[in-house]
Amino acid sequence: MSPSIQISRTGVLFIARATGGVLRSIDSGRHWTSVPVPDLANGDSHSVGVHGFVHIDTRTDRLYYLTSMAAASCGGTSGSVVSWSDNLGATWTGRTIACDTYDWGKIVTGPAPRGNLYPSAIYFLGVGIHQVGGQRFVYRSLDGGVTFQRMDRIASATTEGGIGVTAADGTIYFDYPEFTGFDPTRFQNTTYPWIPENKCRQMIAVSQDYGVTWRQQPVPGSLACGELSGAQRVAVDQAGTVYTVWVDDTDTQVHMSLSRDHARTWTTPINVTAPGTTFSLANSNIVAGEAGHIAIAGLQMTVPTRPTSPPNFPGLYYGPAHAIVTQSWNATAVRPRFTTVDLDRTGDLTVGDGKLGNEVNASLAMSSFGVGWAVFSRGTNGPMDPGDIDAVRFFPR
Repeated sequence: MSPSIQISRTGVLFIARATGGVLRSIDSGRHWTSVPVPDLANGDSHSVGVHGFVHIDTRTDRLYYLTSMAAASCGGTSGSVVSWSDNLGATWTGRTIACDTYDWGKIVTGPAPRGNLYPSAIYFLGVGIHQVGGQRFVYRSLDGGVTFQRMDRIASATTEGGIGVTAADGTIYFDYPEFTGFDPTRFQNTTYPWIPENKCRQMIAVSQDYGVTWRQQPVPGSLACGELSGAQRVAVDQAGTVYTVWVDDTDTQVHMSLSRDHARTWTTPINVTAPGTTFSLANSNIVAGEAGHIAIAGLQMTVPTRPTSPPNFPGLYYGPAHAIVTQSWNATAVRPRFTTVDLDRTGDLTVGDGKLGNEVNASLAMSSFGVGWAVFSRGTNGPMDPGDIDAVRFFPR
């Protein structure tokens, strides 16, 4: 469920397993081996927990793997176990962090503040207060993960935030829909005042001071309450342009907008649903490389009639879906060009009929050379059951 993928500077690939460790490929994805991540000295283990997640720091090639919600030293119902490797998974060091967080912990890295001895800042983004939704707490490490400090200010105060990304200038971004269903106390939270006009907007949380303070930026013209689980809906290219995608509640199709001023203003949304498809499942995801080069991945349907969704969740559709990858090399143009590929032309590889097999639908990564990867998961009998992972490689022009 919800696998993530990363590429080292030398081209070694890693996919996070839900628990226990990672999958590694040293031959461009042709073969994969399981790499277990050992227990910590305090007994905390990656063999339990949820939402295994992998991240590679582009400055150091340090590999991070974490699991959430089941650290024994935190009482077994909260906290994240974080391990890292400087030799592509041969040996590991780890620690337990954030006992006040629960579901959906993520790590992003970016350049450290000027004068810091370690070249990177490591940010742990976790869900606090409640097991689902609630507030997003930020823990920061300036020594490679040896120690983490909780930032005084939360990063958002609504539902689960997306994975997040850090730009070359150190700006941190993540997405979330402005929704109150998981945490009704959102109305009373004074950190970020409730603005009724932003209800169900696609929101981007931004920090330009290494995670100390955050601002909340709505994407005009968006309605995104149908995709309540965190995903990879924001990306930044090497020129600093920020992109966001979402499945809009109005038509259940994929829309995209971009910003050139650190998410303060946004272009008019455009529809980037693949030709020949009609609707999208809960999420679509995006990654960016060189200026104007983006890739979008998700699960889209070809059914003629908009399916019925659960009450109060307008975008959570179920049914047969096709794995779609869309690329553009001039995404910042007035009329950008998009190329789409249907990975399920000859059959339904990713999701069985009537089942939503993965709450993220897809995860993406792109190398510095523009070679990209997407991973999709296929459920068996339901979203929480074991499933298969399909990976696809796509190339630059």
